[in-house]
Amino acid sequence: MLPMRFSWSLARANYGTKARRELVSRYSSEFPEKLLSRKQKVPTHMYLANAEAAQRIGQHLEPHFQSSGCDTVMELNSGAGHFTRHLLDRESQFRKIILLESMDHFMPRLQELHALYPERVKVRQGDFVNLWKLVYMDKMDGGSRVADLLNDVPQKAFKDDINMLVFGAVGSYPFFKHLINSLIFQTSLFNWGRCEMILAMPPPIYIHLTCNNEIGYLIYRSTSVLFQILFEHKFIAKVPREDFLPQQSDYSPTKGSKLGKVRSINPEYLYLVKFSPRRNLHELCQPHDLPALWFFIKQNFVSRRNRIIPNLEKWAPGCGPRLIINPHASERVTPTYPDESPKKLPQYSCQSTSMNTRNYYPGINIYTQFGDLQPSQALTLFSQFRQWPEYAESSFLASLENALLKLETANDEQNLEDGVTLPEEDDAEADEIIEEESPEPAATPTKSRRKAKS
Repeated sequence: MLPMRFSWSLARANYGTKARRELVSRYSSEFPEKLLSRKQKVPTHMYLANAEAAQRIGQHLEPHFQSSGCDTVMELNSGAGHFTRHLLDRESQFRKIILLESMDHFMPRLQELHALYPERVKVRQGDFVNLWKLVYMDKMDGGSRVADLLNDVPQKAFKDDINMLVFGAVGSYPFFKHLINSLIFQTSLFNWGRCEMILAMPPPIYIHLTCNNEIGYLIYRSTSVLFQILFEHKFIAKVPREDFLPQQSDYSPTKGSKLGKVRSINPEYLYLVKFSPRRNLHELCQPHDLPALWFFIKQNFVSRRNRIIPNLEKWAPGCGPRLIINPHASERVTPTYPDESPKKLPQYSCQSTSMNTRNYYPGINIYTQFGDLQPSQALTLFSQFRQWPEYAESSFLASLENALLKLETANDEQNLEDGVTLPEEDDAEADEIIEEESPEPAATPTKSRRKAKS
């Protein structure tokens, strides 16, 4: 008789094999084996699996398409073209459809669409999800990979209406960090204008980007603050994870993990969301001051215990009384989308709000920490600091210059993606929330009894 534990493991293995055979049988005519053969931990590229899933997403997006006056749409990883058909059906609205595909397998079918609609459908092969890598390679050899990939994208001024809609499913955290860097350093995608993105994304990434400090500083980090300052965002709906390929492996929390509560939220779904750069961003912060804002947030949110006044007095000695005795009245922020119900938002995420430079933190004192600030209050604090007479001669500018110099001399892709390496407290555990799938499963090292016991 087999032990119960072994029998359970064998049953799970048999069930997994059967489910995989059914998956291959259902989708092998349209999708390559690479997307069907095994589950992945956190897939960075995802594809809509069938026409029924595309129909459901189309229903969710109908109100957003109707309210948009944009006539250009870009679809990331169009794959079998299930959602592309919905875009083609909106002939009166979408006069240009740009299909970006990273896999050779799907290119013949997409080229057929281009042949049928030569003026309306443009097809490009490239990895938009890893756009930051193309930026890096262009920087190294002076190439034009990014410009070539975005050749069909219409250009508009930043203050104008959005230049295109972008639809896709993305599970790559570096992709979202690159969007932030693109706005800050005015490179890459947003040089063509303010595009609005409608993406299906893993819940942990969305929660990380849109949470507030009530969730705890392990999740609410500098990236959360920067994203909410730079972008307006709106939650649309939860969509079943099984509607996308490749499938995702089940999450097994490690013992003592502090992030289990976030990773275990809606693992059977992706969040369908939309976001776009704020139209008034350059009024809130001048373009030439955006790198300083970025460095100010990154530097001061390195540790959740950083106190505001002691930290700022290192750059502007004696500034504490100015912050404590603030004669100005604080201006409240308002929801970006008043019709959005906070009760319908995912757990720990918060509404997008307006930003202003007069949203002062109430009752600031010598013990107030940077982690106590909401994004708009962090922007207000930077604006105050920027206007002080000591700013022009402060050591902050020298530190900023050194940080930007590191960006210019970055000699590997990871340093470029990270910008300047400013390791945040508990980053080793924070990375768990956005852990991605490696190309090959790593072998688990054998532990000695002595190490295991300790």
